[in-house]
Amino acid sequence: MKFVLMLSICSFVTGECKPPIKYEQTFDSWKHCALTAMDASSKYLLAVDDETVNKFQLSTQYSCTKQQQV
Repeated sequence: MKFVLMLSICSFVTGECKPPIKYEQTFDSWKHCALTAMDASSKYLLAVDDETVNKFQLSTQYSCTKQQQV
């Protein structure tokens, strides 16, 4: 079974999320997908300046969904 990762950047101030980014890579397990999502989230928040993250209370939202078999 393969999983597809979708990751969005969200603001807790506005309640809005950017359109999700679909990762091209698929994952062999839920665990690997979720760990990649957390790692990518951390890297994103570290790359954005503190003022912006704090002002908009930025965070990420992710989903790991089963890939449809073709």
